[in-house]
Amino acid sequence: MDSLKEVRISGFFAIHCHLAKYHVITIMHNEHFGPQIPAPLERGDSILLAAPARFVSEDQVHAAVNFIEAAGFNPMVPDGILLRDGQFGGSDAHRAKILNEGFAAKEVKAIWAMRGGYGCARLLPRLEGSCFSARPTWIMGFSDVTALHGWANQRGVASLHAPVANTFLSGTLAEQEGIWKAMSATRGVGEDARVVGGNLSVLFSLLGTPYFPNCTGNWLLIEDLDEYLYHIDRMMLALRLAGVLDAVAGVLVGSFSDLRDNTQAHGQSTDNPFGSSAADIIRSHVPASKTIHWNLPVGHGSSNVSLVLGASWAQQKHHFAL
Repeated sequence: MDSLKEVRISGFFAIHCHLAKYHVITIMHNEHFGPQIPAPLERGDSILLAAPARFVSEDQVHAAVNFIEAAGFNPMVPDGILLRDGQFGGSDAHRAKILNEGFAAKEVKAIWAMRGGYGCARLLPRLEGSCFSARPTWIMGFSDVTALHGWANQRGVASLHAPVANTFLSGTLAEQEGIWKAMSATRGVGEDARVVGGNLSVLFSLLGTPYFPNCTGNWLLIEDLDEYLYHIDRMMLALRLAGVLDAVAGVLVGSFSDLRDNTQAHGQSTDNPFGSSAADIIRSHVPASKTIHWNLPVGHGSSNVSLVLGASWAQQKHHFAL
């Protein structure tokens, strides 16, 4: 990274691009909200970049550093972020070590996943929760990062379902600003139903593990990408048979994009369509007594509005036209 200046801070490289310095705005910290919500992000706070799933490129890291500095925060890049082990950003041990060091470092206020793909769930048994629970850190991302959100939920800590750093620029200005606003707001967890969940495929993979989020009485967020319709049915069926859909307050349906079917149009040798749309599949498995909010601009679609997982849905639903 020849164009970047590297400064060693507690085992991390704090990366400072050659950009104009931004005025630091101090946001007062509210001491009265509960420990489940990480401390509000203030201008000048440090955000650690991580690659807990797929590997990242130097250009992608440069771009993420620019995003963070432009927003008035301090980007931190760990040693070995450019490592590659197959499709992963280094070995499981390496990727987990970066997260654990981020949880332990007092200066790190948030950890932003660079990419999704696959790999976060492999880290869950290696994560050390004591520092994270004692001084919660924002975990930022979506898609495969749903596994880390589930882990955080089971530790009793809220996290941010938001674009990964690699997709940040694809969002609107309002969506980009919404990431920082979501973490800078002072809020309590609320007594009403909270938002949990994320990517349906990842949630399906976590069923029966200690890392599946607590859905009882809460709103379950689901979204997905590039799945066959029959597999959407399989995953929703599993949630129903496991009692998850009976336990939730309701379901928040984000984008289900680029879905496939067993047809020639999707590369199959014969046409054998499933016969139901994704919406019909979801509706058939969610009990009639449960409210479903459809088409939230959350997930892999053209919009990906940030949601605080673990915080009240009532406090956040004004962001959506329901």
